[in-house]
Amino acid sequence: METICFSSATQLIRAIHAGELSAREVVAAFQAQLEAVNPRLNAVTIAAEDALDQAGLADERQAQGKDLGLLHGLPFTVKDTFETSGLQSRLENRIRKRLVARKDAAVVDRMKQAGAILLAKTNCPPSGSGADTENAIIGQTCNPHNASRSPGGSSGGEAALIAAGGSPLGLGSDTGGGLRVPAAFCGVTALKPTQGRVPNSGVYNQPGGLTDQRTQIGPVARSAEDLLLALRTISGPDYLDAGVVAKPLYDPGQLPLRDLTVASFAYDPASLVTSSVANAVGASGQALARAGVQVVDNRPLDLVGGARDLDQGWRRMAGTRGQDVVELLHAWDQFRTNLLQFIRYYDAILCPAVHHTAPAIGARDNQRFDYTVPFSLTGYPAAVVPVAVDDEGLPLAVQIVSHPWREDIVLALATALEEAFQGWRDDLGSGMKPHPPSGVK
Repeated sequence: METICFSSATQLIRAIHAGELSAREVVAAFQAQLEAVNPRLNAVTIAAEDALDQAGLADERQAQGKDLGLLHGLPFTVKDTFETSGLQSRLENRIRKRLVARKDAAVVDRMKQAGAILLAKTNCPPSGSGADTENAIIGQTCNPHNASRSPGGSSGGEAALIAAGGSPLGLGSDTGGGLRVPAAFCGVTALKPTQGRVPNSGVYNQPGGLTDQRTQIGPVARSAEDLLLALRTISGPDYLDAGVVAKPLYDPGQLPLRDLTVASFAYDPASLVTSSVANAVGASGQALARAGVQVVDNRPLDLVGGARDLDQGWRRMAGTRGQDVVELLHAWDQFRTNLLQFIRYYDAILCPAVHHTAPAIGARDNQRFDYTVPFSLTGYPAAVVPVAVDDEGLPLAVQIVSHPWREDIVLALATALEEAFQGWRDDLGSGMKPHPPSGVK
């Protein structure tokens, strides 16, 4: 079971398509792993009872020689705020007072249409947004590397479960770092796509469009290759979310690293980081330089401080008089222009994802999203990649950011870091190490 549950989604799909594993074997392995780790994590709000039946149907389809989807037979999980037809958690029913969904959220439907099998929904704050993953119904989700530490929020259930091998691929949401920070704390890889790349339709309290100009749906997994797999599946207009546009998705595999220039900075003066985080960023810059990337030490001015002011104004905007809203939007535009002026000379930015490793559950931390909010305000694509562990065995991650619609650059650089630091998981105290199944390349 362990060899299946710590393989990448891409490896599993190849094994299923090649007949080396059946969809039932894969789903059953993840069901068993989920049941084994969830008592410690408290990451699952509800499991899909029909997952094994759906896997059986997938195997029948393959045996009959029918066309198979890109994600054929792969189990996946989603944040609890995503509508899932016929499947409703206690969190939905008792906190959000929503009826059982009759149809899936756009991204869930696209995953299923591609052949993926919904395994479970995962814990999050009641409204879907927040710095930690806790609510009065399900309770607190724990970090898989240390149960006394936070997995972060708001998509902490997804990050924790995937890190523990309970799911190979998941979907969460990111308004200011709600997907990236949990990925950093739990030691998994996540992508916030460009704003307008993926529809939010069917996601509670995060509708997209003009009323939600920051939230973006994104994938979380254990490899950058898997993020691309999911992104190809969920991208593009659904003709409901008016903020989504049709843009090409470029192939990161066709991007020569030697042609890229990256601006790297270990911290912003307005938000100091721990020495282990700074060292992780420095080591990542050196790794990219060895891979042929031109790495330049430089940072945008007033990145964190400017973003903090805008974020506070944005959170108060609903109760703000009209003139103040106009002034806030003007300041927001100026912030975006300033960052455009900076990034025009670079292909990407390398910086911290968060200023420390996973904190204790309940710890107050007003700076948790200092390094993620700026790129939510600009709508730039950003990935978080784990590269090391600290002295306590907690994951250390870095953030890679690029121009709008250039997820290929982000993922190419993320892949380069994965290759450079592929042995980092050997230092984890939890014994969670990736092992590909027999016969999978």
